[in-house]
Amino acid sequence: MSESEHADNPAYLNTNLPFSERAKDLVGRLTLDEKIGLMNHPAHGIPRLNIPSYNYWSEALHGMARNGRATVFPQAIGMAATWDKELIRQVATAISDEGRAKYHAALRRNGNTGQYQGLTVWSPNVNIFRDPRWGRGQETWGEDPFLTGEMATEFVKGLQGDDPKYLKLAACAKHYAVHSGPEKDRHVFNAVVTKRELYDTYLPAFKKLVTEANVESVMGAYNRTLDEVCCASELLIAKVLRGEWKFKGHFVSDCLALSDFHLNHKVTKDEAESAAMAIKAGCDLGCDHVYDQIPEAIQRGILTEAEVDVSLERTMLTRMKLGMFDPQESVPYASISTDVVACDKHRKLAYKTATEAVVLLKNKDNILPIKPSTKKIFVTGPTATSLEVLLGNYYGFNNQMTTLLEGITGRLPEGMGMEYHSGALLKHPREVKETWAPGMAQSADFAIVCGGSSSFIEGEEGESLLSPQNGDRESISLPASQINYIKELSIAGAKIILILTGGSPIALGEVEDIVDAIVFVWYPGMEGGNAVAD
Repeated sequence: MSESEHADNPAYLNTNLPFSERAKDLVGRLTLDEKIGLMNHPAHGIPRLNIPSYNYWSEALHGMARNGRATVFPQAIGMAATWDKELIRQVATAISDEGRAKYHAALRRNGNTGQYQGLTVWSPNVNIFRDPRWGRGQETWGEDPFLTGEMATEFVKGLQGDDPKYLKLAACAKHYAVHSGPEKDRHVFNAVVTKRELYDTYLPAFKKLVTEANVESVMGAYNRTLDEVCCASELLIAKVLRGEWKFKGHFVSDCLALSDFHLNHKVTKDEAESAAMAIKAGCDLGCDHVYDQIPEAIQRGILTEAEVDVSLERTMLTRMKLGMFDPQESVPYASISTDVVACDKHRKLAYKTATEAVVLLKNKDNILPIKPSTKKIFVTGPTATSLEVLLGNYYGFNNQMTTLLEGITGRLPEGMGMEYHSGALLKHPREVKETWAPGMAQSADFAIVCGGSSSFIEGEEGESLLSPQNGDRESISLPASQINYIKELSIAGAKIILILTGGSPIALGEVEDIVDAIVFVWYPGMEGGNAVAD
């Protein structure tokens, strides 16, 4: 082939060649500056090769997140409570349909895709929920390694699709490894575990996702594990992930985790040393700016361009598998219409998932379900009208979200009375001593008290506005403001049905004996109100 023909028909665009060969050819055409521009999560475009800019950071924890309208499914911890692997596969398939449609819509509209609009989704979270105070435990599939692996495997398969050549989305197993809080210490913490704990508790879900679900990427955690920073751990990356498990995908750092090397863990002196350490260890993509210092690292002789090429070939291989360099008519998922986004079929699936996630913890004298003979109900509590308790964290948006109050109202038969009063605040005491709520409760057959936690109390670092522990809870007890309110209603003689929202265990103490029924609904997604009411 002549030089001009080679330029007109580059190997990286030849759909008949293996993706690995195409990725290697593409990287070989790049200058060092162009390579560096592709090493961070906001990857630069390369106009001379007609490669658009691309942002790797997208989220799909329980629906396409932070990217406009989407179907909002129950939070991951709630989906785990369904124990229904087939259902989880259906949910993930719906999420990936919406993700694909939204990606191509953004590409057509803008010529490129921004943050949260891409096909590389940093989900699922398969950390093990060991401490019930951890704010991000809600993102996980619980404390059991086996259940986590079983459910997350189906989730990954649904996200990535079943085409023999192309990925629908590229899923990501995070945060590797031994990462379960506390949030306020995650940038400095050193997780010390025994070999048995590591292999029996913390690694099995990751292993299953790599070896059985063929997850395309793995994200390293902020912390150190056994003294090694997770995003440059010889044990975790070289020995276990790529050695024992034969992982072939790409490895990405958590966001700003590479800066933690020199700023917090103090294992390097500056950004150049951090970049060299991470790349040499096998961290292919930085959610950071540290890889901008690759030229300095090369100049110092602590990194080579060939080592950069190895990492870049892995990330380009993922983009090849997603069909980003191929004609859209060749990629089966490129034709998915935006009509699937938040469609009625997906809404019904969200409803089904929310209903299967509900856990009945107490039902004295079979007070539930509500009898047709009921004359009046009283709906109350700080979460009855809350959208936050539907969403959890890492969520999308929908214009048809149904709060608990709305769901109950929609199921109320004509002739049955209903009143509502918030009655109490989520965490803080009321400023008014007496309210009308006890009287309303007295006049009703029973009071439906909506309480528990919300994303104001538990979540990720920087997210939960009412968490002094930066996302974690100081105590697993139901907040005192809610306990006192339930006591107040009980003293007034009310029969109480307690509906709890949350992403982690809640200790009820004496409240358990006071109330007649307890229903735990997690963070149930857009159909939460309807699911609870039914």
